[in-house]
Amino acid sequence: MSISASTLTHKNKPLTRRIFNGRSVRFRTLFLILMTLILASFVRPTSVKAQAEDSGLEGTWLNDVKIVACAPAPPIVFARFQSMSTYMRGGTLIEGGSPPAPAVSRSAGHGIWERTGGHTFRVFFRFHTFDSLGRLVSIFEVTSNPSLVNGELSGPGTATITNLNPNDGTVINVIDVCNVATSRPVVFQD
Repeated sequence: MSISASTLTHKNKPLTRRIFNGRSVRFRTLFLILMTLILASFVRPTSVKAQAEDSGLEGTWLNDVKIVACAPAPPIVFARFQSMSTYMRGGTLIEGGSPPAPAVSRSAGHGIWERTGGHTFRVFFRFHTFDSLGRLVSIFEVTSNPSLVNGELSGPGTATITNLNPNDGTVINVIDVCNVATSRPVVFQD
């Protein structure tokens, strides 16, 4: 097979496309324009009002959490704290920021979420806590069923806490608790 000089010259020229009234546009420029348009179509509203109208859950939320007595017991609040949750497209969730008590440190929470209705969701995440030597001492599994109303996410939930012996990993006990969380989205100020 032979290669002519005209073939080599043609291959060394920049790749161009003729569009719009005979103008010549480089392929890279055309590619960047198309990618910008495609990515711009994925941008979602960021204001609280826009999220409330759109029923959007994706994004980062600041949570006010209360650990409460489970029904039918009287509504006693045992603890209050703040945490953060990030809901990602496709149903993935990352949670963190709450205190590690009674342990020394804790992992981030990793989990899943799904829409169950127009403004209702089901959420599950799990995190681990560790003692001062870095040994696993408990596993928290949290499930909640929040609703999005007027840009605020709130609803009841439950948590199962599995306490472990840090020396051998055996289960010491399993405790079920209830919670109520109210969340507001992290947004740019309009």
